[in-house]
Amino acid sequence: MVKVNEKLHSRPSYKIMFNERENHFPRQLMKDIRGRLESFYSESRGYSKHNGKNQWAFYLVQNYDKKTKLFLERELLLNQHTYALVVVNTRVTKDMLDYLSLPVQGIVSLSFLSSRSGLVIDSLTQNGIFLEPELHWELSFKLAEKKSFHTPIKQFILNKEKITADLSQRDQQVLQLLLEGYNNAQIADKMHFARSTISTIISSLLKKMKANDRTDCTVKAIRNGWVDCQR
Repeated sequence: MVKVNEKLHSRPSYKIMFNERENHFPRQLMKDIRGRLESFYSESRGYSKHNGKNQWAFYLVQNYDKKTKLFLERELLLNQHTYALVVVNTRVTKDMLDYLSLPVQGIVSLSFLSSRSGLVIDSLTQNGIFLEPELHWELSFKLAEKKSFHTPIKQFILNKEKITADLSQRDQQVLQLLLEGYNNAQIADKMHFARSTISTIISSLLKKMKANDRTDCTVKAIRNGWVDCQR
C-alpha cells in the first residue's frame, strides 16, 4: 500500500506538490525544483504556455507494481489540471513504461532528478515531457515491436546464412516452398521434379531436422532462427 506524505508549496500563480513515501525527497532537490519553477513563472509566460495548468505534482514511487499504478491513476483523476512526473526511488526499468499509459509528463529516477534537476525541469517547462535517457531505447523498441506485431506477415524467407543444419541446396529450396505453404504436387511442379523425388527430398529433410512432419519441419526452422519475416 502506498503511504503518502504530501508537501505543498504555493505561489500566486502556481502550486507544487511532492507526493512521497517516507520523506525520501531530498530537501535540496525540492528547493531546486521550487526555484526553477519560480523562475519560469516569474517570466510571465508559464501560465499561458501550459494551457492554464498551474499545479505540478512529483510522485515518488518505489518501483513498478499494479497497486502503485492504481494509486497514481486515482490521484491523477482527482488532479486533472496537474503536470505530473513519476519519480522512481530505484533505477528505471522497462516495465515502468507502463506508467506512460497514465496522464503523466514523464518518468525519471530520483538519482537522475537529483543530479540533473535543471535538465528535467527545463524539458518539462519547454516541451511538456521528460523521459530518462535510459528508457528511450526501451520505448523505441517497444513501439517497434508493437508495430511489427500489428503488421501482418506477408512471407517467411529462409535465410541460408542462418541455417545450422547440413542441408543441401535442394533441401533449402524445398524448405522454402514448405514455408510458403505449397504441397508436394505444387513443389514438384515448381522445381520440375517428379513427385516421388520431392517425397524423397522431404523425407530426408525431416530426418536431418529431426522433425515429425512437414508442419514440425517449418516450425523448427522458425524457432531455430533460420527464417526472416517479410511484412
